[in-house]
Amino acid sequence: MNENIKKACELTCERMKACIERFETFKTEKEVKEFLERGFELAFTTVVASGKNAANPHYFENGPLEKGFCVIDFGIKHDGICSDVTRTVYIGTPSQEEKDLYAYLLREHYKMLRQVKINAKPRYIERAFRKRLGNKNKLFIHLLGHGLSDVVHAKMNTHLKKGEVITIEPGLYKKGKWGIRIEDDVVVGEGVVTNLSRELKIIPKS
Repeated sequence: MNENIKKACELTCERMKACIERFETFKTEKEVKEFLERGFELAFTTVVASGKNAANPHYFENGPLEKGFCVIDFGIKHDGICSDVTRTVYIGTPSQEEKDLYAYLLREHYKMLRQVKINAKPRYIERAFRKRLGNKNKLFIHLLGHGLSDVVHAKMNTHLKKGEVITIEPGLYKKGKWGIRIEDDVVVGEGVVTNLSRELKIIPKS
């Protein structure tokens, strides 16, 4: 399974990278989806949520690309195994506060990736993250991660086992305003298999 998840993630990240590199050419959320999905069997319904739409983690509609954070959640099924990757880009010019918010979430993301080890408790990793969030905890409105296998949302073990594949996907959402999420796939005992830059990509928009 691990070789299959690595290949699925490699293909997913290659397509996501190509999408972000040409993001300025897209006008609508649907155009982004169509570019990502072309030629692949999907693991789930692709999410492209820009501007205020990004505040909804389960946004599945299609509208024009709006200024602000844009959450892109995309995964494929390769040889029966699912990948699941999320990146957030910024359309327009972010304020310093927005840059700081993204940088904060990215630091937390790296911290949690380092905590994914054999026998670690996913519940503890999430609980510790929520505690560190303090008054921002109300902005984190879903679970920290899930298992990956032949289905995209598999159950995680209470104590992580060697070779188990999970996601780590912290997010922050301000209802009706903005959303940010960063998601990577991890093989327990081997590390992150989604080889894609997590730095905030800024997309110019007139």
